[in-house]
Amino acid sequence: MKKNFKKLLPLMVIMVLTVFMLAACSDKTEDPNNDVTETPNEDNNDASDTPDATPTEEPVVDLGGIDVIVGDWWTADEPFEPRNQQEEDTLAYRNSIQEKYNFTLKQVAVTDWGGMQELFTTSVMANDPAADIFLLGQAWTAQPLANGLLYDLATLESFDFTESKWNQNTINLMKYGESIYGMSTGKSEPKIGLFWNKRLFEEAGLEPDLPYDLQANGNWTWDEFEKLCQTLTRDTNNDGTTDTYAMVSFSVDFFAAAMTSYEARYIGRDDAGKFYNATAEPQFLEALQRAVGYIEDGYEMPAPPDANWDWFIPAFHDAKVAMQFAEQYKVGTWADMTDDWGFVLVPKVKAEDPYHVYFNDNIVVMPSTFDAETAEKIAFAYNLWTNPTPGYEDETDAWKEGYYPNFRDERAVDETLALMYEPETVVVSEFQPFVYGTDTGADFIWDVYALGSTPAERREELVAKWEALIDDANK
Repeated sequence: MKKNFKKLLPLMVIMVLTVFMLAACSDKTEDPNNDVTETPNEDNNDASDTPDATPTEEPVVDLGGIDVIVGDWWTADEPFEPRNQQEEDTLAYRNSIQEKYNFTLKQVAVTDWGGMQELFTTSVMANDPAADIFLLGQAWTAQPLANGLLYDLATLESFDFTESKWNQNTINLMKYGESIYGMSTGKSEPKIGLFWNKRLFEEAGLEPDLPYDLQANGNWTWDEFEKLCQTLTRDTNNDGTTDTYAMVSFSVDFFAAAMTSYEARYIGRDDAGKFYNATAEPQFLEALQRAVGYIEDGYEMPAPPDANWDWFIPAFHDAKVAMQFAEQYKVGTWADMTDDWGFVLVPKVKAEDPYHVYFNDNIVVMPSTFDAETAEKIAFAYNLWTNPTPGYEDETDAWKEGYYPNFRDERAVDETLALMYEPETVVVSEFQPFVYGTDTGADFIWDVYALGSTPAERREELVAKWEALIDDANK
């Protein structure tokens, strides 16, 4: 046995060496699909034999020391000191990009609110814009847009309007075909909703947080609102005279609330980008007739004799009424109220409907007077400036922190304001500000709110005037 093994051992060694030599000399290999393919030879660029490549650093853009002015009507000349860590980090980020890319950017009031529209138009038409970027109210963009004073931002490579930082409500409003003439960043400012006095609810036998609960379970409808009106309109001393009314609101806000929930508008815009008279749509009359019905039924407090135009504000502040439709910024007016109050969205038409909101944000525009190279530099700087501060990109609820101190309870922020930004909440866009010459107050609201005309009668009186203005806007 041992003798035979000794004879076989040299043969086995030879066989093993032969196998390794054949494997080493072979220039063929099999791929996973059993197809024979050529292996790379020494003439090919084998990554294993190539030294690690040095990554190419992207060249830094030099903006040549350009000074960018962002003009508004409220920012002080001197910037405020950071109040928290995020503001400190934002300041540090903005200082770093100005140094790296060789530019400066400053946002400052270039005039007051009353002078902004005129300053933009006159300075741009004189080819000497008072700022490189302007913030304008929506209604202030109609004439400049018609007169070709706004730069088409869609032509600038530095702006990618698919990025999440851009406010798509504003982009949609200012988009005409493939052109975009205005923008804004971040979330839209919360707008119209219903404030209510919790003490007056309790005195009427209602749960003080009832509107919150109705909103949370999806049953916050105009029918439920009417039930509240019936309960809250009270003759407390049985003398036949109403002592406490359910509500009073600024007529513009009250009508806006009803129209928002019905998805009605004064002026619409079709798929071709053309404006049209949306008062002809059936939901317009439905919304306004419902709103007028609450006035006719005596739920709204009438104006006292010789009252100021804004008498409805102290009426809610001083607990003369239990509810008021108003924009969210009224929280400052109610800050010193004795009674607690809450805030919910406008009611729905039907329980199965989604909630509806509208926004009315300031529009960021660029004058059309700049040449393409200068416009691109301004856009590059502003795009960097508006980027999220590094390290804070994922803080999706950070926006809430600024609102909590303004309300009497957290439900207003966590439930009501949060609902305004939910994907299923319908955003109703109103294009009336973009048709110059239309005036919803003087043309429609004042007379209808005072019950001087029905919504249908007033609409018919407007048709000829508004059609002419719409035709001009569409030109």
